[in-house]
Amino acid sequence: MTQIIKNILCFGDSNTWGLNSVTGKRFDENSRWPALLNKNLGPGFNVIEAGQPNRTLVNNPPFDGVLSGVSYLKPYLDTHKLNIIVVALGTNDLKKRFDLTSSAIANGLNDLINAIKAFYQSNSTLKPPQIIVISPAKIRLTEQYARIYSGADVKLKTLSDEFKQIADNQKCEFINLNSVNALAEDGIHFNAQEHEQISYLIANAIKQLMNNF
Repeated sequence: MTQIIKNILCFGDSNTWGLNSVTGKRFDENSRWPALLNKNLGPGFNVIEAGQPNRTLVNNPPFDGVLSGVSYLKPYLDTHKLNIIVVALGTNDLKKRFDLTSSAIANGLNDLINAIKAFYQSNSTLKPPQIIVISPAKIRLTEQYARIYSGADVKLKTLSDEFKQIADNQKCEFINLNSVNALAEDGIHFNAQEHEQISYLIANAIKQLMNNF
């Protein structure tokens, strides 16, 4: 009997892409969390890595092209038959230059989920995937990012709760990364240990989700 493969799309920013803040390069497949997630889940799962540095939920970052969530997600929905979408965004929206409240960022998440649902409503032959919302992790305002992320630590205090409320209202799974601190040198990106920890958190959530079907 041919095994049915479950496709999981990990749609996020530089922490999903696997930026190593020490080298400025990308962690390899033995270190970044989406690749580790695939190994932790084992046979029967295919993890599609869709991380992009500077990706946002609300605005298109100046000088970086069109990197907002909605515009870059649709090609993945068109190309892949997805069972689960993991949305791990929101950190870049906390940058001072965007001047967004936590509620505005949460509304961006809500709009992204609505866009996903609208896509599948217009494609009745496709079964809508389950959505897992990942809240941004805590950050440290190091000298490198203190000006860029000024005030972000305050907004983060309410952002996780607002993300959870959106996830509950939209009947999505929710994983709170508030317990995970960004220990890497720059205070924003994950180190290898955190990538491993996050991969297990998400793998456990996905296994539980699959058990409920």
